[in-house]
Amino acid sequence: MKAFSCLLFLVLPFTALAQTFGGNPPSLKWRQINNDTARIIFPEGLEKQGRRVADLVHYLDRYTRYSIGDRNKKVSIVLQNQTLESNGYVQLGPFRSEFYLTPPPSSSDLGSLKWEDQLAIHEYRHVLQNRNFNQGVSKVVSVVLGEMGLAAATSIAVPNWFWEGDAVTMETALSAQGRGRLPAFFDGFRALSLEHKDYSYMKIRNGSYVDFTPNHYPLGYLMSVYGREHYGRTFWKDVTTDAVRYRGVFYPLSQSLKRRTGHNVTGFYSAMLQEYQPLWNNYATQESKPGKALLEAPQTVTNYKYIYPVKPGEWIVYKDAYNKIPGFYLLDSSGHQQLVTRPGMNFDDYFSYRNGKLVWTEARFHPRWSWKDYSIVKTFDMATSRTSTLTHMTRYFSPDISSDGKRIIAAFTLTSQQYGLQLLDGQTGSVISTLPNPHNWYYTYPKFSADEQWVISNVRNDRGQMAMIRQSLASGETEELTPFSYIVLGIPIIRQDTVYYTAAYKDADNVYAVTLSDKKIYQVTAHPNSVVHATIDNTSQQVVYSAFGTQGYALYTTPLTPAGWQQIDTSRNYHSSWLKPDFQEGGNILDKVPHEQHDILKYPKGTRLFNFHSWLPTFDDPDYSLTLYGDNILNTASTAIGYTYNRNEGSSGFTGDFIYGAWFPYLQAGAKYTFNRSDIFSNKGRLYWKEMDLHGGFTVPLNLSSGLYSRSLSLSSMYHYLERYPQGNFRFRNPAIQYIGNTLVFNNQRIRARQNIYSHFGQYVALQYNRSVSKVFAEQLFARLDLYLPGLLPNHNLVFQGAWQQRDTSRNYSFTDNFAYARGYHEPFYEHIYKLGVNYHFPIAYPDWGFAQLLYFMRIRGNVFYDYSRAYNFVSGKNTQYTSAGGELFFDTKIGNELPFTFGLRYSHLFDKDPLDNASQRFAFILPLQQLFNY
Repeated sequence: MKAFSCLLFLVLPFTALAQTFGGNPPSLKWRQINNDTARIIFPEGLEKQGRRVADLVHYLDRYTRYSIGDRNKKVSIVLQNQTLESNGYVQLGPFRSEFYLTPPPSSSDLGSLKWEDQLAIHEYRHVLQNRNFNQGVSKVVSVVLGEMGLAAATSIAVPNWFWEGDAVTMETALSAQGRGRLPAFFDGFRALSLEHKDYSYMKIRNGSYVDFTPNHYPLGYLMSVYGREHYGRTFWKDVTTDAVRYRGVFYPLSQSLKRRTGHNVTGFYSAMLQEYQPLWNNYATQESKPGKALLEAPQTVTNYKYIYPVKPGEWIVYKDAYNKIPGFYLLDSSGHQQLVTRPGMNFDDYFSYRNGKLVWTEARFHPRWSWKDYSIVKTFDMATSRTSTLTHMTRYFSPDISSDGKRIIAAFTLTSQQYGLQLLDGQTGSVISTLPNPHNWYYTYPKFSADEQWVISNVRNDRGQMAMIRQSLASGETEELTPFSYIVLGIPIIRQDTVYYTAAYKDADNVYAVTLSDKKIYQVTAHPNSVVHATIDNTSQQVVYSAFGTQGYALYTTPLTPAGWQQIDTSRNYHSSWLKPDFQEGGNILDKVPHEQHDILKYPKGTRLFNFHSWLPTFDDPDYSLTLYGDNILNTASTAIGYTYNRNEGSSGFTGDFIYGAWFPYLQAGAKYTFNRSDIFSNKGRLYWKEMDLHGGFTVPLNLSSGLYSRSLSLSSMYHYLERYPQGNFRFRNPAIQYIGNTLVFNNQRIRARQNIYSHFGQYVALQYNRSVSKVFAEQLFARLDLYLPGLLPNHNLVFQGAWQQRDTSRNYSFTDNFAYARGYHEPFYEHIYKLGVNYHFPIAYPDWGFAQLLYFMRIRGNVFYDYSRAYNFVSGKNTQYTSAGGELFFDTKIGNELPFTFGLRYSHLFDKDPLDNASQRFAFILPLQQLFNY
């Protein structure tokens, strides 16, 4: 029955997982704009952004609902300015949205639109989707279970590719850009088409551990556009209405497609590809001239993304793979590769190099406030192999280093949404100067000019247009090298009086050149799929560039032949028709949304702390419960009130818990009152009593992540007052007990690659000590250590485990038992027990196979184990040994093309017969929760 509970939570929208509990410091002051459409909540100082979002969503609500529906429900939108992550989401439970306001450092994949404008169009489409999907069977579920029930019902009925594809469609339809007009957005599907890889719909939907597959964003957009073009603007409104009303119990969206088009979802997907693939292939045939591959094709999907010359025939590159974490590598023309160093976790994987020195940025995190993070500058000197951290608690992106290594230029973004460039000391990281930025342009990938008197950078203006500019380091004056337009511009490469850069002038991003003397623009490469970065090898007169294919970003070379370059007319649109879509939605709204008058008021942090939104049942045999959940909009308070029935005892009870996370520690309080608790006592038979448990305490969650390691430390202490009330003619010798439970959990995990089962180096430590503070003595000590190490091959893991538990012998009270016993045995009787375990995990196969759109097998993996345990029986005064060995077979799957689900089988051979039943072997079915904690 545990599986049912797991699935119920798995089907909730994945965007709900993006929320952060208690993530902002209490010093942050909040303001609001409250109208009939939305409540916009934002930090003090962001009134301009708050007004803009309020204007946009009000306009969107009035004029852009025709293609999705007219149902109304007011939403709260929270603008987050402390994080450097560029994202946004809408969730149910409670109904709210959050915009992460820092723009993305790269423009190729998400575009260059003003970030809050793009978020408003995209995320508000999700608001309209959620409003209009509340009908039919889905509405019945929402009435019974609340908002999280509605989220589950609509997520099952409507696949995630539609949610995101429809939002990208509107983002493109209602702006002058949007992802539907960006060539790089289609790199994945175009690569599959050009390389004649015809994956099934199930494989595209579920992904793969061995092959690259595009995600649900481009899939959804292509499906959305194909449906609109062939069946009309309201086609998807009708299809999703059928789906959320469950007109067809299984795969209702597919059934609706079948009724309306004659194709089920797989046929519809195939028809879409048949129409769009020839467009990509024709462009590749007629317009492109691919370079020569620099390296042999890898066996595993591998990315070589940025490349810089070190000496003739030798380069330094950024490399990651499905089976290896990222690193900077030195490679030569023979294909030999040598690891130089590895960057840590980051918001942007870009790096720069010059004369033996590398510079990049890494992410850092506030230990307590999870919304507050930083991007620091790091350098590596290849001559000394020394890594230096130059800045702390800064917000930098895309640094470049001067030829002598003494200066660094970096883009910055402030929480006030002010942007700019700063010149830093290359040895200390101190700020030399801040360049003027009167237009508040957003700088991307700044580079020193050849004489290092200027900085050349691509910038975005307030309308979302891009241009290349150069800016004097001495005076700060700027000069446009290319005109502002909605064409996305990539990373500049400076060679004498020519600037090479990637751009989206045509149907695939390629390398272009602008000559500083006359500002003429020429096309340099003509690769059939997008180029992300390039360098110029002056010795061989070659362009070496990184372009996308189905095996990742690969390196290519092509001759540098300026005489054959084609000049580009920036006033002309070279895009094919599929990059110039017309959705009949009225076109770009961003320049015509009116400025309305808004009252800006304080938003009290205590607003609706008890904001109940959902009822959820949980079936975890023998316990069956129904819980009412509540969360406030700022996500600083969470409430749960419920009823639980225990099938074994026949007992039932009411629970209530509250946690407040706006201060440094989480403060927790709760109560549980249970009726008809019972047990069988010698000479007295079954006795019944009532039980009350009052508890309160605190938790301090800390994020200590940095570099290659994700680290967390949680410290908590909880006071419990428990009292039992007999029913009948008997008394407890100790009816009341008071105890304090103290817990420490530390987790340190090295980052891992996609195919890695576990981290190649990590530790998990859990300590728990419970002890009574009243005259009634009760005590329990629990300790556990898991150690993760690499195995013989890149995707293998060796995992050691040690655990100890000791409890008092008076047996006045039994604390919760978290011990992981030797596999195959029942729980023994003991005063203290320890266990040592060893596990060897390894992949067996990557089937990439499924059936009936129901279950898809992505990976089959195994584990062989050995457990040794000894338990001391304080009654007999003897130690009992429990030793077992065996194997586990795990299946990493997806259910319904959407829900990650792992299950497994275990065989245990017991070297010491189980005292409870004399068994010498055991078979078990492993469910997800058991898998996590049962080594």
